[in-house]
Amino acid sequence: MKLCLVNGIQQHHIDIESRGLAYGDGLFTTAKVINGKVAYLTQHVERLTSGCEKLGITPPSPNELTLQLAAIAKNYPLAVLKVIIAASSGGRGYARSSSNHHDLIIMIHDYPTHYDDLIHTGINLGLSKQQIGINPMLGGLKHLNRLEQVLLRQELSLSDVDDLLVTNINDNVIEATSANVFFCLNDTLYTPDVSQSGVNGIMRQTILRHYPETIIKAISLEEIAQAQAMLVCNCVMGVMPVNNYNGQVLSLALPLEIALTIRNGINHEAINY
Repeated sequence: MKLCLVNGIQQHHIDIESRGLAYGDGLFTTAKVINGKVAYLTQHVERLTSGCEKLGITPPSPNELTLQLAAIAKNYPLAVLKVIIAASSGGRGYARSSSNHHDLIIMIHDYPTHYDDLIHTGINLGLSKQQIGINPMLGGLKHLNRLEQVLLRQELSLSDVDDLLVTNINDNVIEATSANVFFCLNDTLYTPDVSQSGVNGIMRQTILRHYPETIIKAISLEEIAQAQAMLVCNCVMGVMPVNNYNGQVLSLALPLEIALTIRNGINHEAINY
């Protein structure tokens, strides 16, 4: 870790009564810093603000948070920025304190440079044996309750693939272990509905803006097994082509085209000053 600020103070510890620690009462976002600027900064701040409103946590000022993150990013040519907003300490029990304040944690990490090589070759995607739950109260939200993802990453660490495709308990395809998924079938682009399970990622939203004809629906394993092309995406790795899914070789043409479209778009819409 290159930097850690807790409520504006450089430190590496939090209150042991933090509701983020005790209950996962909060949310986070993870962004890529490029040439000292945060890619999709406006979208990340909007995600944090709207997520706080959904959880009933008083959010930080969007303008102040934007300025703070932009100022921090100036010090790093290439890095990963993580922002956590957690409900502040409220003693024992589920009820929050009447103040409803929050703790703001900002971290800077090294960028995983191997992503840049994998974008050209694609990744090998397997299928998870575990399934995630259904929770419309939290659907789409990048909240701090990540135990499902912890268990998925544990499964991935014991496999011989780069990532795992994950279904929910209704057997609908939802996402990869920490990324959204798109696939192409008969020249049509599809992505799973994440309103009941999974995260509505910023890179997912960006692709949908560039490819508005994409069909969002519940997707079965039988449907995705027929895919001719597939990609996973998040704001750190960008658009990552899948070269092989569950032993099936896939085309890289469309994922690479989408990756180029999004990469070019960063120069015009995603870097905030």
